[in-house]
This record gives sequence, C-alpha cells and structure tokens, in this order.
Amino acid sequence: MIENEWRDYNCPDYGYAYCDCPFYVQECYGALTCEEIDYYVVDIIEYYDTSMDGVINPEDYIEEEHYGIMVEYCDTNFDGTIDACEVHECLMIAENEYREINCVDYPEAVCSCDFYV
Repeated sequence: MIENEWRDYNCPDYGYAYCDCPFYVQECYGALTCEEIDYYVVDIIEYYDTSMDGVINPEDYIEEEHYGIMVEYCDTNFDGTIDACEVHECLMIAENEYREINCVDYPEAVCSCDFYV
C-alpha cells in the first residue's frame, strides 16, 4: 500500500493504515509492469553496449556464447545487432511466458517500445 510506504518514510512511528479493498484485484507475484520492462531495457543496453553505439553487437565486450544466445532469442530483424526495441520485445515475450505459466488468467502484458532506435 503506497500510504504505508509514505508513512514508513515520513512518519515511522505513526503506524500503518489497514483497509480492505472492496473490489477484487487480480495479482501476479513477480509480474513486471511496462515501466519496469523499460527500466530493464535501459539497464541491459547500458550494461552490454560497451562500444556506446546504441546496440549490442560483436564490437561490445561480451562473451561470444552469451552474445549468441541474445542474438538467437532477441535479434528479431536478423541483422546481427540488438537494439533497445529488440530487447524490449524480447523482455515482453519472456514476461508473457512467465504470466502464462505462473499466473493463469492474468492479462497479457502489452507495452509499446518508446525507445528511439
């Protein structure tokens, strides 16, 4: 509950708010939001794009085997490089597979790639 997080930070001695929500809210523990997926895209590109050219490719300092796995699963246009939108699409596929296995009847994640490539 956001209110309790606020209280922890601003008024740690005040106590928690406890309210039962009258509406059913379906949850999926471990599911990512679109914002979290975007965060991971940025994190992955910043980590692996050591040549700073905006894509993950053989010019980056990355183990050949690891790069091969990333290309196999994420290089959707088959050009040998992986840009931010390809990482985004790859994460979306993985997220929806997770939801399908672990959270039956939980809605599919539908997030647009807002990265400029």
